[in-house]
Amino acid sequence: MTAPVLAAGLAACSPRAVRYAAPDLAVRLPASVAVLPFDNESVSLKGPQLVRKLAGEALAARGFAQPEAEAVDAGLGRLGVTDGGQMRALDPKKVGEAVGAPGLLFGTLEEFTYQNVGFIRRRAVRVTLKLVEAATGERLWEAVGDESQGRLAFGRKEAGRNFVDGVVEQAVETALGVPLMLESRAAVEEALDGLPRRNE
Repeated sequence: MTAPVLAAGLAACSPRAVRYAAPDLAVRLPASVAVLPFDNESVSLKGPQLVRKLAGEALAARGFAQPEAEAVDAGLGRLGVTDGGQMRALDPKKVGEAVGAPGLLFGTLEEFTYQNVGFIRRRAVRVTLKLVEAATGERLWEAVGDESQGRLAFGRKEAGRNFVDGVVEQAVETALGVPLMLESRAAVEEALDGLPRRNE
């Protein structure tokens, strides 16, 4: 008997994903957005870099130009920033000038979990994204993306197979450097689903 797959937490197109959108957002969308280093509330060291990269790719697909991540990090380095957790204390105008973009995308990785205890195998990613106008520091838009999937086993034999499958799955993803890739991409897409595209 195969372990049942628990319901996925993805709710693309859900209006609950958007926490805030400026009334005039559509006409104030910046042509260029710098994706800043993510604040990390998870226990993963690789998660913030992965989700930041996916957010940049998703923004590009929506028509937003953006400076290279290396250039953004170099600009922030000149401000003394080495970690995403420092972003909240900075003046957005100075950040915009340092990274060369009128729009700033802040991100917080709230969860990046791979749980495997045999009877329960759970994969979950939760991220909050916020678009800020650099010149004014005004929040233009904010949304959350939340994707989780799980597998529940009944009985020891089933749990043993479930555990082994999970170990192999995690080992492959770690070797490829793409932990929780599907969940991360889905969480980013859910969050950005409510952001208007620049190429429409």
